[in-house]
Amino acid sequence: MERELRRRRWIVRRKLQGWPSAKIAAHLRVSERTVLRWWEAYRTSGWDGLAIKPKRPNTIHRASDDVVEEALELRRSKGWGPCKIEAHMKESGAKIGHNTIYRAICGAGLNNPVDEPRKTWGKRRFQRSRPNELWQADFKLTDDDQWMLTFLDDHSRFVPGVSINYDATTELALKLFTKCGKKYGFPEQVLTDQGVQFYYTDKEGKEHGESTFTQTLRELGVQHIVASKRRPTTIGKVERFNRTYEEEAWRYKTLGAFIRYYNYERPHQALNYLTPARVYFMGRV
Repeated sequence: MERELRRRRWIVRRKLQGWPSAKIAAHLRVSERTVLRWWEAYRTSGWDGLAIKPKRPNTIHRASDDVVEEALELRRSKGWGPCKIEAHMKESGAKIGHNTIYRAICGAGLNNPVDEPRKTWGKRRFQRSRPNELWQADFKLTDDDQWMLTFLDDHSRFVPGVSINYDATTELALKLFTKCGKKYGFPEQVLTDQGVQFYYTDKEGKEHGESTFTQTLRELGVQHIVASKRRPTTIGKVERFNRTYEEEAWRYKTLGAFIRYYNYERPHQALNYLTPARVYFMGRV
């Protein structure tokens, strides 16, 4: 919710600075209609017009004890889950939500804790087999209205480079990538989303020529891979790093200090609690 509010404020600030709606939309990867909607909200109601309105209903229906007991009886007799119980009871006119049913089931000791992780279909994790086989890259809008660009090694989660800038451009992406490549060696591939800094498309979303980012990487012997819009989890590792930055970077005085902590000190659950640096350099031996 806070992130969305920052995006709305960023749109308005750029409009006040004279940015065209198309440029703002391209930076945030949203439609021009979205930009104009929040600009009009600001013009009508000021900064208050950007506030995120709660979606809670005006009236909260609390289930009676009899309805809760009926739900628990269905659990005991049929072993149904909360959603199936909710659907069944709505057929008879009972008003009770699956969250309420779930809490009641847990409170009555009728839940079945899962001993092993549940299978998640359609979201199979992948991880490259060695360091510098693939880097992920992403731009993120920070709390102080700037753009953070990160390159992250897919195999080890090691971050070879990160920078924070006022703007989000192809030139900045290539500058940081080149700096990282000279220090750690260039990867075989780089994976990005379809942001305008990395990928050219027309207004209908169709590919429109080869981008400067793609061309430059090819000249360096690096393949540029672009994630599909229908697969938002493809660059999930670098987006997870972005979340870690939001949660933990405030403890450190500088970005560099946080990156040293993340790479060399912070155990990573997905790496069997080894640090990214250990996995990255161990894999290059």
